[in-house]
Amino acid sequence: MSATVTEQLGAFVAETNLANIPPAVIGRAKVSLLHDFTMTLAGRRVETIGHIIARRLWSAPPQATMLWDGSKIALEGAVFANAALMHARSQDDTHPGSTSHPGAATIPAALAVAEARGRTGAEFLTACILGYEIIGRVGRPVAGVVTPRGYRPAMLFGGFGAAAAAAKLLGLDGRTIADALGFAAHLAGGLGQVWHEGSPEWPLQLGFAARNGVTAALAAELGAGAAHQILEGPMGFYKALTGSTDAARSITDRLGEDWQIAEATIKPYPVCAILQGPVGIMIALAQEHRLTPDGIEEIRLELNPFEANYPGTDNAGPYDTHTATSMSGQFCMALALLDRHVAIDGMLRFDNPTVTRLARRVRIVPDETIAIRSCRLKIRTTDGRMISSEVGAPVGRPTFDEQAALVRALQPELAVGTDTVEQFIAIIAALESQANVAPLLSCLVPSHNGGATLSSK
Repeated sequence: MSATVTEQLGAFVAETNLANIPPAVIGRAKVSLLHDFTMTLAGRRVETIGHIIARRLWSAPPQATMLWDGSKIALEGAVFANAALMHARSQDDTHPGSTSHPGAATIPAALAVAEARGRTGAEFLTACILGYEIIGRVGRPVAGVVTPRGYRPAMLFGGFGAAAAAAKLLGLDGRTIADALGFAAHLAGGLGQVWHEGSPEWPLQLGFAARNGVTAALAAELGAGAAHQILEGPMGFYKALTGSTDAARSITDRLGEDWQIAEATIKPYPVCAILQGPVGIMIALAQEHRLTPDGIEEIRLELNPFEANYPGTDNAGPYDTHTATSMSGQFCMALALLDRHVAIDGMLRFDNPTVTRLARRVRIVPDETIAIRSCRLKIRTTDGRMISSEVGAPVGRPTFDEQAALVRALQPELAVGTDTVEQFIAIIAALESQANVAPLLSCLVPSHNGGATLSSK
């Protein structure tokens, strides 16, 4: 009998080491790690509950570091809290094909297991890349189908990446990793009602996804087995989600050739991934044409129908949560025009009358000719001008040096000194030479007092 999908994925995870991964893919991974850990540092300004839940539910034994305050708690608690923190600004990276946030699910899981089991920087980096790979491959065939049915792909698929990364660092063989992925399928969930209501639990969704993935890997390590055809079987994951098993056919196509982390995009702004391009061109047009709220007759934002109809995108207010503002095309376009930039503080100005009035002049328009993560913006002014621009490809694929410049620019929001920022950048750049993840952790916790030194194997 031929290998099942989870067996093929499990074997790939078990057999892949950093030497098997192309240098360009490793480079993209370092960009995502640099970005997502930066968002973790910046996330303390808005994260309020994840660390409290983790400490209450998983306080002992002290196995891994909680990045909120540097304290050690149980492995699964640290994973939960750190994933929620990384996602708290809604600015962690995304994978367009699976409509997911692979970093917030995968990286905290890998970090905690690497710390608890004493793994090297190279092993941590490899596990992160493999976690992204599994999320992207499991999610990309069905993200467009499950979202309208009410699922949130970021949580639904995130546990698979966390399970793969954790299992790799636990040293499991291919068959056991397949079992871990099977348990991740059983634990998968997460609903898009959060965007429909603008409710606040969305960072915790990534916390649960990451924790569930680690739980799945630990269960497999202890000898628990799972269904072999959990993804493609007649009563399996895809049949339950979509009513069909067709999605399973393409999951392993070009495995080891087309790397999913290479498709990941980072977010320059603390808003939904769909709105990264629109916010950027709105800021540029507002500056170039000196646009003012009183001079706007109408703003027309044209998006791919999947993104235009994504829960929360078309929301003209009123607003009373960060959830609602970060997703709303109307709010984000209004804020970008008014402020000429979009920062986390602006996303919390729920009752600003100027933003509220301008948001009502923004229309979200579906257009099938526009690709995913692209857009067309048309602005009609009160003096009769028509101003337009468009984005033809996903934004957010900077070089490592460009990403490092963004980290330095965000330093005032990170609650760490400039020396720590420079050491953090250097550690990520040389991650494969690190003997363990301790130097990285020392830069990420608030108690850092002067800087980590680079260590080598």
